[in-house]
This record gives sequence, structure tokens and C-alpha cells, in this order.
Amino acid sequence: LGRICEHRLEGGEDDVGRRGGGEAAAGGGAVAGAAAGELSAAVVAKFDATNKELSKGRKKRPPPPGQASAEQVAAYSKLASSALHGKGSVCVDSHRSEPLVATGGADGVVCLYDTAQRKALSKMKGHDGAVHRVRLHPRAAVAVSAGADASVRVWSTEERTETAKMALHAAAVTDVSIHPTGDYAVSASADGSWKVADLSSGGCVLSVEDAASLGSGGFSCSEIHPDGLILGTGTGTSAKVWDIKSRANVASFDVEQPVSCLSFSENGFYLATGGAEGALKLWDLRKLKNIHTIDVGAPVRSAAFDFSGQFLAAAAGTTSLYETKSWASLAQHKAAASGVSFGAAASLLAAAGPDGKLTLYGSA
Repeated sequence: LGRICEHRLEGGEDDVGRRGGGEAAAGGGAVAGAAAGELSAAVVAKFDATNKELSKGRKKRPPPPGQASAEQVAAYSKLASSALHGKGSVCVDSHRSEPLVATGGADGVVCLYDTAQRKALSKMKGHDGAVHRVRLHPRAAVAVSAGADASVRVWSTEERTETAKMALHAAAVTDVSIHPTGDYAVSASADGSWKVADLSSGGCVLSVEDAASLGSGGFSCSEIHPDGLILGTGTGTSAKVWDIKSRANVASFDVEQPVSCLSFSENGFYLATGGAEGALKLWDLRKLKNIHTIDVGAPVRSAAFDFSGQFLAAAAGTTSLYETKSWASLAQHKAAASGVSFGAAASLLAAAGPDGKLTLYGSA
């Protein structure tokens, strides 16, 4: 996997036959079921073209205009707090360039919030049960959510209505990501499968079942790698890395405690995993090694890098902020959080709490 990741970050084609060593166990390249199907040639071509373009631009890309410094992030203070949901775990996602945040709650509501005006724009009900993940499309007026009702739902952030319901799974959908092409959603479920679905048609273009994960309750979390060709999933005490095109599990990281969340850095080099027993672990995908572990003292419910890759936030007993050069702590905010997400240029941190509130941190 180390060679695959490094090769892809250089914009090259994949080769799932190459495997690295280190602290990750090779996945064996096994395809998770003959009925999984394959991506069409057209979809593969789109994935490869996106990967090539993103890899080329990533190497020399400067930080976003107005990127916050470590000193500014360390000095963040509470700017606002709004009760958006009933009590229970809340997930959150910030738009990459606009003053917009989306939250999903245990009450089944997806909420849109304007961070500039500090007010809720809409509360959209569709899920029958808790919303486990919500994602904002970086280039279109679209949000995608994953729910305990086994559905993935698509929302218009302009019309503020549900536009599609995708019944892709047989059990709770625990996570969903928007593929870097912008055309597909990638979801993972407690039913032990992950799927790629077309956002326009709602059709499933790839379905992969991992029977081994069912003994651990299926997948607890997932995230698409920034290059769009690799998927990370959490199941039991393992973080599995998949080659999407070949459907192969190419490596597994032993997190040593139940995996509650994971996040890739935007440069694609690092994977952060959160553990249910309080360990926030950082993995180097090029070396397949655990390079740092932070004991946050409480179950890690969410972890997120900012777009520049300079900062990492974690939601646990506190809301914690770290810089990624030495993984040193920058700040801790007392409010417990179940979801965290950086706004544009790390100028803002959105933290959603188990009390149903959204809290914004930033420079006063």
C-alpha cells in the first residue's frame, strides 16, 4: 500500500500487486465477493482523470488565501453556540469555501447553518432515525447524509429540500463521503458493505461486501482518500484500506481498540484514526506505520484535518486542536463534541455536541 499511495500521489496508475511492509497487515488483495461487480470503463476513466489532475495540483498548491496560522488557531475563542437538534450525537461538515455548515442529529434532522450570519437556514427532516454523517458538496449546492434508516439522502442546499433517497444498504449507513469527481457518493454500512452510487441517478455503480467485518458489526466509519482511488473503513479494531477500482483490501491497521472515526489528510500522506477508548492515532500511508498516538482521555467521536493539512481537530471529552508538524497540542475547548470540521482556510472550527448544539470557534 505504501507504494500504491506514493505512486498515486505522484499521479501514476495503480498496481495493487505492490504491497508495503511496516506496521500494517497486508490485506492480501482479496476481492470481497464475486457478486461485487466492477466499475464501468467510463467511471474508471473519470476516477483516473480526477486523480491525475488532483495529484498534479496538490504538489505545488499553496495554502488557501487567508489561511489561519498556528498562533491564530491556538487562540481560537468561542464565537457562537446554537441549539439545532435534540439531545444525542450530532455530526457536522463545513463548506470548503462558503460560510455554510451542515449538521445531522439523532433527531433525524439535517440542518443548514450560515456561519457569517450565525443563524440556522433550514431544518430538513427525511431520515427515520439518527443521521450518522452529513457532507457538503464542495462545488455544487448539494448535501449528502447517511442514516440509521439504511438510507443515503441527497439534499439541495439552495431549495433546502430532499432531492433523492438511495436505499443502498440493508442496515444503518454509518458514513458517507462525496467522491473527488463530485459525481458519486461512497457509503459504508453496518451490513458489512461499502458502495459507490451516482449522485445524479441514484444508481449503485459498485457494491463491495466484506463478510469478515460482520463479526464486528460491519463498518463503523469510512472516508474517501483525497485522490479518489482509495477508501478507508473502520471495522472492529481495524482500519482497512481498499483499492476502489480492484475492490481489494490492500492493508489493515491494527488500532487496538474499536475504531470510531477516521480521516485522511488532504495531501494524502496521513490517516488519523479515533478509538473508542481514547486513542487518536496517526498513520503514515507511505511507510504503513503508526507515527504518533495521542491519548485524549475519552472516546474519540470525530477527527478532521483542515484543507491545508496543517491542523487536526478531534471531538472527545473536549474539543482538541493539534498542529501536524509535531502533532503538538494547540488548544483544548471544554465543551464535549461528537463532530468537528474546519471552515475555509481554517478560519473557523465548527463543533457539534451531544447536547444538540453547534458551537463555532475562531478569532474574535
